[in-house]
Amino acid sequence: MNLANLYLRVTHKYADGWRHLDDDQFVGTVKVLGVTSATEGGDYDDGGTASFRVVAPSALRGADLSRAIADTLGGGSNCRHEHDCCGCASTYATVRRVSNREYAVRLRTTFNY
Repeated sequence: MNLANLYLRVTHKYADGWRHLDDDQFVGTVKVLGVTSATEGGDYDDGGTASFRVVAPSALRGADLSRAIADTLGGGSNCRHEHDCCGCASTYATVRRVSNREYAVRLRTTFNY
C-alpha cells in the first residue's frame, strides 16, 4: 500500500510535456493498493498494463475522484522532443468508481516509436 496526493488538472493550456505549467488543485490523499493484475508489453511500443485499486478517505466519500485519479496517476508523458521515435513512455489511466470510496484503476503504458 502506498499513499498518493491527488491533484485535479484545472487548466489545459499546455501539452503533457509542459503540464506542470497548468493550474491544478489539491484534492486529497488516497491509498493505492497493490497491483492485482499486470501484463507485459507485447510489441515494441507496448509497455503493458497494471490494474489496482485506490481507496479514498472517508472525508471524500461523496466526491467522484475519477478524473483526479486519472490526472495524477495517468498523466500522459513528460516528453518534450520535437520528433516522434524518441522512445519516451506515455502512461494513461482508466478509472472506474466501484463504491463510494473505492476505484478500479488500469494503467496502460506505450512508447513513442
